[in-house]
Amino acid sequence: MLPPRVVTGVFYLAGWILLAAVGGWPLTLAIALLACIALVELRGVVGRRRVRLAVEIGYPICVGFVWAAQAFANDLDNYALALIGLIVFALLADFSKHLSSDLRSPTPAVSITLLGCVYCGLCPSMIVAVRGLDPDLTARVLGWDLPAGERLLFFLLAVTMLSDVGGFVFGRLFGRHKFSGTVSPKKSVEGLLGAVGGAVLAALAAGSLLHIGPPLAAGVDPGATAVMHRVTLGVVLGLTGQLGDFGASIFKREAEVKDYGWLFPGHGGVLDRLDALIINAPVLFLYAKCAL
Repeated sequence: MLPPRVVTGVFYLAGWILLAAVGGWPLTLAIALLACIALVELRGVVGRRRVRLAVEIGYPICVGFVWAAQAFANDLDNYALALIGLIVFALLADFSKHLSSDLRSPTPAVSITLLGCVYCGLCPSMIVAVRGLDPDLTARVLGWDLPAGERLLFFLLAVTMLSDVGGFVFGRLFGRHKFSGTVSPKKSVEGLLGAVGGAVLAALAAGSLLHIGPPLAAGVDPGATAVMHRVTLGVVLGLTGQLGDFGASIFKREAEVKDYGWLFPGHGGVLDRLDALIINAPVLFLYAKCAL
């Protein structure tokens, strides 16, 4: 019988492939739900240190971020206005809520609520934004005409997941030098190198298959330029994904808990499983808009 971690991993991968292929409102609703669950997980962990995250502020802001990504992924002016409006509203609501609650330590409460909105709402919403990019720029992949956003999301999933695999394998086989004994004692420098190496190999393979590189439109591969972009994305996403992993561990270590939740048996909660992906999504979105 397969271990729960393997079974969960198979369903997790299949779910992402289905959501990436379908896109639209199914993906949007799924990400909004995951964002709200992530917010609850973060509240539970920081609550163990007597810090109150105001989910009544976080829920609508997180859903608002996801809606803005769905509505304005290809309209940067309105997208920027929506994000600024949501952030300012969250800040004002945060001040009003916490500074009128007679808290002994309002600063951590205000800070963690605003961080929760950005970390659990804005960052995951960028998965929707990536999927919505340039629907008219198609390229033929395995007999299917796929829009740029769908190809970019498949690319993001492949690089992030295979980077995790590379880091895990290299860390287990060759890990000798601990990267951070306090935040993540099982992580090693060798594991970090394996994660970046896995990300680069995945970026080269998936990038070639999905025609990632300028131009994203007609599937024309401009040779060395495309390879340069794929290698760059592999290195960048490999590093930022690992930083996302370390970042998610900070709060768990302080609260002395192993996992954020139990949604994914054998893997933990949303923030345990999506820690690298939700950091890599905005990085890829910015790279695609600025360089591809």
